[in-house]
Amino acid sequence: MLKVIFFLLLPFSLKSQTVYKTPSGAKYHLSTCRMVKNVSEEITTTKAQELGLGPCKICNPANIYGNNTPPLKKAQGESITVQCKGITKAGARCKHRTSIANGYCYQHQP
Repeated sequence: MLKVIFFLLLPFSLKSQTVYKTPSGAKYHLSTCRMVKNVSEEITTTKAQELGLGPCKICNPANIYGNNTPPLKKAQGESITVQCKGITKAGARCKHRTSIANGYCYQHQP
């Protein structure tokens, strides 16, 4: 009987757990994680689910999605790598490959 009550209360304890989100991050963290600094925002696990945040791989918090994985956020544009649209100083097209949505590599960001 005690085991049944424990398993019934387990989902409620996960829903009320407080986690942390960094301003630009896509993951949620525990308060003891090294990624959490003074700029992190304290949120509930319900809010983390609404934002589509995934669990941090460093601090390994409890998975709030159960067996389901969080929805993946993709950049707008192509999801495959393409040749950079940038032009080098010599006037040739850049040979770097990029998966950034605007089509420019890290060296030629407009």
